[in-house]
Amino acid sequence: MQISSESRKVSELFPILGNVHYHVPSYQRGYSWRDEQIGQLFEDITKEGEGYYAGNILLTGDEDSFSVIDGQQRLTTISLFLLAIGEKLAEFSVLEAAIGLKLDIRRQLFDQTGEPRIVLLDQDQAIYLDLLGALHGKHLKKWGNRSFFRRYRFIKELLEESCDSFEKINEFYQKLMQVDLLRITVPNLGDAFTVFSSLNSKGLPLTLIDLLKGEFLSAAQKIGELPSQTLAQWDALAQMLSADGEDINTSIVTQFLLNNWDAFESTSSSSTTKTKALSQYQRLLPKRYGSGENYLQVLIGRAEVFSRISQLNGTVGKPSHLDEKLASLKRLESTQALPLLMYLFSEREALLLDEADLIEIADALVTFYVRRNVALTPKASNIRARLIGIVRYIQKGGTFGSDIVETVKDALFDMSVSDDQLRVALNQPLYDKSKATARYILIDLERRVGDSPTFDKGHPDSLDQYLVSSNGKVTPIWTIEHILPEGDLPEWWVDELADGDREKAASLQAEYVHLLGNLTLTPYNSELGQKPFYSEENPYEGSKRDYQDKKNGNFVGLRSGLFLNESIADEARGERLETKQSWTVEDIIRRNNILSDLVVMLYRHG
Repeated sequence: MQISSESRKVSELFPILGNVHYHVPSYQRGYSWRDEQIGQLFEDITKEGEGYYAGNILLTGDEDSFSVIDGQQRLTTISLFLLAIGEKLAEFSVLEAAIGLKLDIRRQLFDQTGEPRIVLLDQDQAIYLDLLGALHGKHLKKWGNRSFFRRYRFIKELLEESCDSFEKINEFYQKLMQVDLLRITVPNLGDAFTVFSSLNSKGLPLTLIDLLKGEFLSAAQKIGELPSQTLAQWDALAQMLSADGEDINTSIVTQFLLNNWDAFESTSSSSTTKTKALSQYQRLLPKRYGSGENYLQVLIGRAEVFSRISQLNGTVGKPSHLDEKLASLKRLESTQALPLLMYLFSEREALLLDEADLIEIADALVTFYVRRNVALTPKASNIRARLIGIVRYIQKGGTFGSDIVETVKDALFDMSVSDDQLRVALNQPLYDKSKATARYILIDLERRVGDSPTFDKGHPDSLDQYLVSSNGKVTPIWTIEHILPEGDLPEWWVDELADGDREKAASLQAEYVHLLGNLTLTPYNSELGQKPFYSEENPYEGSKRDYQDKKNGNFVGLRSGLFLNESIADEARGERLETKQSWTVEDIIRRNNILSDLVVMLYRHG
């Protein structure tokens, strides 16, 4: 097998001259990055030094035409960054440099024949081509709530917030051009899949933990510690951060080291980066070991705290109330709070924090993150900076116990959106913003508001439980069900929504399918699929409303008994779920208002 593996800068992947093309094959999924992933790449490019390594792309083809086997999301996002920069430059059209830069970007996104360098799947390509038209002054169509369009709008908002001058937009562009990707090219598809399945063992660039392992060995040797001792301690640290005795998880160990720096070693409220961390630890280790401190032992103690906060290995037996809150924070993807929680948990005795204090802080964080993930405000980087700032404030001394609790709660309230802003955000596609948060909210509503009527002593609550397949794949028992389904709509749904008008039905689906009001929970997601809401001919196998388990005849569709499903019928107008025969846009809006009221009530800052 002939494999070419070369580091390439974005400026080489999107050259100003030449006819290089990237085609996304039809068997690939569409563009699927969400705001969080896009925001993280934007933040990395902004904060890391020039030459930031952004990952791999796996291609088949030659120098002019490639098929993208892996890396579609990165390449597409980078091209959208370029497009957004090009649009932003219109604000500085009086500057000759801005005109020249916009021309360069146009050449990078189009080849010399005027064709776009990236060809996406059909559903994305139509929107992408229209967006590209902005570089030629063409009017944009209205794409409403289409996912691809929303992702581009988010990128434009990132630039709007961060780049208010030509100098700043040019600075981001220059850093983007210097971003490194490892381009792996193979002759054919079969070879590509072989490489894809074993990519992690192919001699990729050394990670932060590979380099730091050497630094620890060097620093420890200078105080007479045997390499075997240091390696044993390093392995103990790494194993503590690897779930259930698995091989070392370099990503988790790296995150621990970055969060450890921000929580305990830094003096500022800004976060370290993978690029900066190496040199920072290189300066720190000789000082710590030189003073006689075994810094690896210190890290092992902190890693135990990090493992608990991150819920890497779960808990033995029934989890404590605090561990339940920590599990909730993990589901809400609250990584920006890790430095604060690491510091508070590690120093709890000195800070006079008891279990109740930590529960109150964790509960306030849960409320904040639900509101934040729904409204996508504030930005992740702002949250992290504010919470690290609280650590710096506490480290100055004089703040203990309940005063720390109030300090954290006040900061979260200050950052949080208002109830009115939360309501506005709940009228937008929640599932598309964050599947994890949508699922968390649905489960929480079922339990805390509805008291889970489906479950009893003989049928315990399984909403958070998972199934593990024979190949090790972990999937939740209960998943999100779209009542109005995703994907290409069958005729019965086209008739239901738009009296047979397929284009209108698709437009309504795009606007309303991901609203909270169209979501529920089920362990029978694949069975319900795109079935009609109601079927007179085949109700128990052919409809979402009346679907039954073939083994016991229990209703397991929308009539499963969940509290969440009670609002499917418009009881105010005398409807009952067991006789309701349709599901319309008006139903989605009505139910969305009902569930939104419950969300605002449930997640008020106390």
